[in-house]
Amino acid sequence: MAASSGNCFICGKTAGKIAIKNHVLKEHNSGGELCYLLRAEGAYDKDYWLYFTVSLDSSLTDLDQFLRRIWCECCGHLSAFTVGRSKLGKARKMSAFNIKDTFLYEYDFGTTTEIILTVVDKISRPSRKEAVQLLARNIPMQEGCDVCGAPASLIDVYEGAIYYESCAEDLDDEEMFVPITNSPRSGECGYDGELDIWSIDLGKAFPQT
Repeated sequence: MAASSGNCFICGKTAGKIAIKNHVLKEHNSGGELCYLLRAEGAYDKDYWLYFTVSLDSSLTDLDQFLRRIWCECCGHLSAFTVGRSKLGKARKMSAFNIKDTFLYEYDFGTTTEIILTVVDKISRPSRKEAVQLLARNIPMQEGCDVCGAPASLIDVYEGAIYYESCAEDLDDEEMFVPITNSPRSGECGYDGELDIWSIDLGKAFPQT
């Protein structure tokens, strides 16, 4: 499978994961606030990815809150950051990390979602209130319904099968389905992506979130 492409959330450019990184460092690296550029990837499916800035004086708590909203939150599960077997306290400041550091984020210790985080580089941005700013994200993947082959929108949380909406209706068991989401947690537990506000419409002005 070819690596997934994504969009820059500042200018709308479409490119692959590495090209988008180079793009944001070259074209969107200005402003009065020095930050880290981070990449998040699904540990078991790296076609799900994000690039975002994090202020150096923010903490892992800020990062936890961002990852919960965009990719993970369903039932208020516990979460943790680790390096190897060592747990990182959520009060740890981003300034304590170095470029090229890699660490793990885990959400929910039953149906666990694992996310690999990498400190890519330093980057500047205009000063902002929010600790985290999304810069780029993979384009949602499209897969065909297991019954009819049409673009699937629902996933069976017990079996993992995916369905076009009308095919799911034919099965007459609404409680077993959740929406397919642009997240490595898609289909796990009760995750439906309702807190994920980060979408891009290339026909309109580009969002600055």
